[in-house]
Amino acid sequence: MKNIVKKSLTLVAVAGGVGAAACGGSASGSGPTGTNNQYAGVAYSATVEEIPAVTTRRFTVMVTLRNTTGQTVTRSYPAGCPVRIRLYRLLDGALVYDESDIECAFADPTTITLAPGESRTLQSGPRWPPAVVGDSLPASTYNVAAVLKTEGTEPVEISAGAYRIPDCRETATQTICT
Repeated sequence: MKNIVKKSLTLVAVAGGVGAAACGGSASGSGPTGTNNQYAGVAYSATVEEIPAVTTRRFTVMVTLRNTTGQTVTRSYPAGCPVRIRLYRLLDGALVYDESDIECAFADPTTITLAPGESRTLQSGPRWPPAVVGDSLPASTYNVAAVLKTEGTEPVEISAGAYRIPDCRETATQTICT
């Protein structure tokens, strides 16, 4: 039986002034499936990025949508949860963390319009590693996937690269992640 973390997170969406919302997750799987990065004239690419901080580490997943057609295209997604994340264990590709199947608190759709050749970036918002891993996942490097609901009911999963979840410890005044 697979051990999958179930957590609630606060997400911050960044795209055309979208605000904050609450989301979370759980599911099962066998590894990132983001091999098809082109959907009906929109090319998707994703990265996981460290957010600089003084005492602790945070990360975010950013997805760029680029219109590859000669016509204007639109995409809609849940306003509060434009990008959700999945973590896969490097060793065997097992899904160990998933935010993609939990209902988004602010699920009203937001639509973006892309002119020919235009790109837009959507963001998961900051993730604080202890909130993601809790007590269930060890500090380790994981394959990160971005999950979007921009192509109707079928989720789009794009590989975002690897990220090392740090070892975090509590002190009397703060949490320190190394």
